[in-house]
Amino acid sequence: MLDLRPYQSEALVRVREAYKSGKRRVIVSLPTGTGKTVVFAHFPRALRMKKRLLVLAHREELLRQAQDKFRSIEPDLKVEIEQAGARASAGAKVVVASVPTLARGDGARLSQLSPDDFSIIVVDEAHHAVAPSYRRIFDHFGLLRPGASRYLVGFTATPRRGDKQGLGEVFEEVCYARDLREMIAGGYLSPITGWRVDTDLSLDDVKVRHGDFVEGQLARVVNTPSRNNLLVKAYRELAGGRRAIVFCVDVAHAKDVHQAFAEAGIRSSAVWGDQPKDERRATLGRFSAGDLDLLTNCNLLTEGFDEPRVDCVIMARPTRSKLLYAQMVGRGTRLHPDKVDLSVIDVADNSRTHELPGLHSLFDLPTNMNLNGRNALDVERQIERLSRTQPWIDTSRIHSPEDIKIAAERIEFFNFDPPAELAGQTQNTWHAVPGGYHLSLAEGESLVIESNLLDAWDVKLITPREDRTTLLHRAQSLAGPVKAADGFVRAERPGAGQLVERSARWRSDPPTDKQKELLARHRVPAPEGLTRGQASQMISLVLASSRRHRPAG
Repeated sequence: MLDLRPYQSEALVRVREAYKSGKRRVIVSLPTGTGKTVVFAHFPRALRMKKRLLVLAHREELLRQAQDKFRSIEPDLKVEIEQAGARASAGAKVVVASVPTLARGDGARLSQLSPDDFSIIVVDEAHHAVAPSYRRIFDHFGLLRPGASRYLVGFTATPRRGDKQGLGEVFEEVCYARDLREMIAGGYLSPITGWRVDTDLSLDDVKVRHGDFVEGQLARVVNTPSRNNLLVKAYRELAGGRRAIVFCVDVAHAKDVHQAFAEAGIRSSAVWGDQPKDERRATLGRFSAGDLDLLTNCNLLTEGFDEPRVDCVIMARPTRSKLLYAQMVGRGTRLHPDKVDLSVIDVADNSRTHELPGLHSLFDLPTNMNLNGRNALDVERQIERLSRTQPWIDTSRIHSPEDIKIAAERIEFFNFDPPAELAGQTQNTWHAVPGGYHLSLAEGESLVIESNLLDAWDVKLITPREDRTTLLHRAQSLAGPVKAADGFVRAERPGAGQLVERSARWRSDPPTDKQKELLARHRVPAPEGLTRGQASQMISLVLASSRRHRPAG
């Protein structure tokens, strides 16, 4: 039986507790490479399962991995696969089923699984759970009906879809979550270093469908000899000798990029979904054995691929999806004795109209940050320290590790402007903080707007004197929470109106003696021409930052 890591044991406890508290649809979020399958493979014993367990997955590799993991943990447990020609017997305690098989056609395969026989349904890679095929299966088992008795537990590396189809449509809450940074800091995943390679191509004319670029149009823009050769140059100069995966747009792109590497004398090959299985297995085997240095692929190695020796990921496929980006990086985060770190090379094409994820979306880093080969978590911590001690600094202007020291010394990095994304939505002095926005009220109270793991925005009232946080509002888009929060101020805290209004006359006055004293006490440099309003904002930022980073207990 496999020993559980501490966080895996915690996840099992939280799953049990959520059920006891009345929840019936929950998510466990753990990064790729941290053993999500190990957690749910312990369900039969940990949850004292009396009926059958159904595991849903959409790829053959995931089905086989799940079956193998159950058997390694409990060899006597009868675990069978339901997919295509393979049928699970009535005596199988655990059924690992293909979603395409169960949801296909007239539902004959699905109807053979009686809802009364199953008490727990697990969804592997649960970010797919809003798709119609999954909904059809959920409806069969009555999982979305009020008062449902069966327990739906989803597992995913990231519940944030980014295509406005939040998983809150299916799941009630995230009952347990650990992010990439925590797992790296804990020594469970590989450290990540990063490089950014700029191109002269523009993505502005590439259309978007279902939250991401239309692949055919994207491929025509990025699959060019000059860009493909740039990938070879970047690999040689920044990651030569590493075992690398290159993520491409489509099959033609994967083949063309492979050809560029092969012509440069680099041992490479391409793999794709419709490739004959024997040929693909042989190629992956050569890569695992070290006979190949590099694999190019499209839409294949993002899920169900486990090769811990990978220590370089090249992002040749632009995407608007944070989820897809996280999956691609996740292919190289597993630990291996011969591995020092994972090097991520972001190929950055020009885009004025699209917000593209990068390592900044996995770590708290400024957009367009070029780590220049530095450790992402170390740089994040440096910026976090800067934000804690000098929170009025505009960290969005930091574009390289070298800029951090400059920002700490230069007054022009001070930022008193409202966040651009809130322009026109509010007249109050909201300011950006890691993960969301903050508004200081009277007597130490504050409002925060932050994104939750189900891709929605929460408005919370923080009351330090009572050590209480109250959820006031939740919505899918940012505009609703801003309106709700400002409405709360008007209705429930009218005395704070003059304090938080950006246009209040007092803001243009010189700082008061008390403000100057407070700034000096906190060792805050006051730039020449500082106004009373700006001083108030600096003080509130310092106090809010100290509360956020105050040790527990």
